[in-house]
Amino acid sequence: MMVKNGPLLSRIVRLYSSHAAAESATPTISSTLILSRPPVITHEASAFETQFYKYQSELWRRLMWTFPKWFYFKTGTLAEQRYKVINKNPVSDDRKVLFPRGRPDLRHSRDRRFREYIRAPKTYKEEDELVGIDQSEQKESELTKKIVPNSRTTEADRLNDTTSLERQLSRTLFLAVQRKGETSWKLPSFKEQPGELIPLHLLAEQGLRSIGGSAINYFNVAKTPCHHEGDAKSREYFIKSHILSGVFEPQSEDIKFQWLTKQELKDSLPKEYYERVSHLFNDV
Repeated sequence: MMVKNGPLLSRIVRLYSSHAAAESATPTISSTLILSRPPVITHEASAFETQFYKYQSELWRRLMWTFPKWFYFKTGTLAEQRYKVINKNPVSDDRKVLFPRGRPDLRHSRDRRFREYIRAPKTYKEEDELVGIDQSEQKESELTKKIVPNSRTTEADRLNDTTSLERQLSRTLFLAVQRKGETSWKLPSFKEQPGELIPLHLLAEQGLRSIGGSAINYFNVAKTPCHHEGDAKSREYFIKSHILSGVFEPQSEDIKFQWLTKQELKDSLPKEYYERVSHLFNDV
């Protein structure tokens, strides 16, 4: 059916023109990067875990097989005599003697009720080097000195340097940025330019290098977003990524950054925003 020129035709053209204009208005797309540094060391053991591991270690040492001295020190040799001098045998189980702490459980000259301690005799070379020298002033060798682990608290922890990746080694850190003029911190987010068609993970990568430089070695967990928010006007997609090495170097003086734990993000990000995305952050 053909419609002649007139008021009806004008109304139809106006209706379909406005409808087409509404469909062509696409929402603004932005890619938000959740860049994290995984824990470097194990988490802090609780009091119960500490007691449990100590109990298991002592139980293992008491039930372990006796040190095979006959393998290292052959019977009848001088080395065996030297070993016996510095390693005394336990008290034998005599039925005529009363033992208040319980009767000895002897197997291969060892009381299995207690942990076994072995002292190795020095070699002839070591004794020749110590002749005429006060042994109390001698330092332990590299092989015999006690291994002392490094402190779990770093210099960045003592200075509370939130821009350092060397802090909170047992926790997961997340990158938060703040631009000049903004009052709150946020996750780095990058908007897609009009007319561009670029994958979301590449948009996040290009945006990160534009604000943090190219001295960052990282990888994306997946090319697909892990979360999204938005309405008809704007949509925000979240991409997860892990930093492996390197540093974040701000490419502008207007950019500030911090590496924060989940609890610290709660105090830094806007309250409503954090409640919507808190499930994306690791508790550890």
